[in-house]
Amino acid sequence: MPTVLIIDDEDLDRKVLHSILLSAGYEVVGTARSGEEGINLCKTLRPDLITIDLMMPKMNGIEVLIRLMKENDKTNALICTSAHSDPVVDLAIRYGAKGYIIKPFQAKSLLATVKQVIGAPDPARVNVWNF
Repeated sequence: MPTVLIIDDEDLDRKVLHSILLSAGYEVVGTARSGEEGINLCKTLRPDLITIDLMMPKMNGIEVLIRLMKENDKTNALICTSAHSDPVVDLAIRYGAKGYIIKPFQAKSLLATVKQVIGAPDPARVNVWNF
């Protein structure tokens, strides 16, 4: 079953993303409030996918991505951003991100992007939500 780690400094964004992924049948193995916490969790949890907020204090999403890719260049990461055509998104993709998801989160497009990167969730875990 595909597993996901969420790295985002905003409580509401973490909760919404967690809820969408969980309801669709993905296993959210952890959430982190900062880049450093996310990097540490990634080492122990070894998720199939990491979602990384682009704008965070102390360590932004690009810095987190670079550190994660140095540790494992096969890391599947998606950048979370509020801008569709941000040059920083292009930079993130050059550094190894597999794509991006737009805030505020729209379940259908978010789940399509996640599915494209790590595959479909476990059908037995799908909640009653109809995306």
